[in-house]
Amino acid sequence: MTVRRRILLFQLVTFVFVGVVVGLMLTTLKLTDEFVNRIDGVHSRFEAISELDGLGNNYAEQLAEVLLLGPEQMPDFQLARQKMAEGFRVLAEVTRKEFATLGSLGAVQQELPEIEFAARLQEFYQAIDQAAERVFQAQAAGRQDRAVDIFRRSIEYRLSNDFETMIGDARQEERGEVAEELVRVRSTQHTVLLVAGVFSVLAVVAGLGLGLTLHHSIVRPVRLLVAGAEAIARGQLDHRIETGRRDEFLVLSQSFNKMAEAIELQRASLTSAQVRLEREVDQRTRELRQANDQLLELDGKRSQFLADASHELRTPLTILRGEAEVALRARPKLASLRDALNRIQLYAADMARLLEDLIDFTRSEIDDVTYDFETVEAETVVIAAVHETEILAQQKEMEVQLLSRASKQLIRADPRRLKQALMIGIDNAIKYADPGGMIDIDICCSDDILVLTIRDHGCGIDPAELPFVFDRYYRGRNNASRAAKGLGIGLPIARTIVERHGGTIALGAAPKRGAVLTIRLPIAERKIACES
Repeated sequence: MTVRRRILLFQLVTFVFVGVVVGLMLTTLKLTDEFVNRIDGVHSRFEAISELDGLGNNYAEQLAEVLLLGPEQMPDFQLARQKMAEGFRVLAEVTRKEFATLGSLGAVQQELPEIEFAARLQEFYQAIDQAAERVFQAQAAGRQDRAVDIFRRSIEYRLSNDFETMIGDARQEERGEVAEELVRVRSTQHTVLLVAGVFSVLAVVAGLGLGLTLHHSIVRPVRLLVAGAEAIARGQLDHRIETGRRDEFLVLSQSFNKMAEAIELQRASLTSAQVRLEREVDQRTRELRQANDQLLELDGKRSQFLADASHELRTPLTILRGEAEVALRARPKLASLRDALNRIQLYAADMARLLEDLIDFTRSEIDDVTYDFETVEAETVVIAAVHETEILAQQKEMEVQLLSRASKQLIRADPRRLKQALMIGIDNAIKYADPGGMIDIDICCSDDILVLTIRDHGCGIDPAELPFVFDRYYRGRNNASRAAKGLGIGLPIARTIVERHGGTIALGAAPKRGAVLTIRLPIAERKIACES
């Protein structure tokens, strides 16, 4: 038998025992209620009969006073007569209630003499009351002796002997009925107690037997499970529970063994994962160290950038202040003032360009630059950039020329931002080109890609510097030799702009002499088709 069935059997025995106890309690309560109702009815009937006894004596006394004192005592007699009628009504009501409490036909038949007694008693009183009427008639006829004789023979004697005898018999009968009820209740109590005792003994024996069976069925398997859990907790993952039972604990033991196997496999997997994680942590640690070194290098570049920015801003400001002081001395000539203003204008333009680079750099750092894309002709943007950089080329007696064009070639771009990237490339070419030289700009198409090239005929670029030209703050070694001014942030800004347009930018050495900046952008028709 499985443990579940044993528990169900134990519960069934418990429920049956509880049901029997409840039944016995209800039976006892019912018997007690019947006994209380029965005794209450008998007591009420006893009181009604005793009350009739007193009312009968009062009836006889009031009738005697009418005979002795005259008709003036009739109201008291009438009151005594009404009380007698009320007493008989109470007796009938009590008798009816007592019959209502009887549950069986035998009990009703047993109590029928009480109804007959009440009827006989009332008939006896009516006979006495009729005799009282005859007394009043004889007294009214002036036959006082006749009235007294009727009172003594038909009323006083019958009330004193027959009526009281009937009342006494009725009292004795009620006492006997109470005694019989007590005997019946005690007998029933003994029976109930005997049944309860026998059933309690049986229930205790059955409960102990089932309890011991459950104890033996549960304790040993639980001990085995506890021992297995403790072994698993100590790390003995090869521990298994062996059991020959065929109940729920067999299933539980099998589940425990499967769990132990799963934990063992998981432990092996975790060990392998731990090894991989340690290797990965080592790798990430090395990467973090490299990143930290790069951050330190970047921090150094930032410090250098601040120093360069301070130097670049301090020198023009000093020159501007000196030129202003020269112009303000005494009464300078117009030519001197014009020269001073030209120099001030040049240095102010340098400072403006420097500040513009700083602003663009800051915006690109925080990615706060907004782009307004539209479909435009690439040639229009290039021509605008060439036009705005002509003044820079003129300062070095250089010329910017557009070699080939791609008319009506459309691209998706922010014209202002793209022109800024082109101007950075042209300005960078002007810085490193030889004075009096040429800056060549070319526009062509290749595989649905628009290619823009900006080429100078200057000193060129060292191949070792090519991997760093787009790093922020980087200024090549040719920077000092060419006295080119800048913070090393122009090309990084240009790369950011081009990449935001979905293109690429690269700087390399020209075939013969100088450097070439190549910008590749997707053509508008292809880009729109891909998006759709």
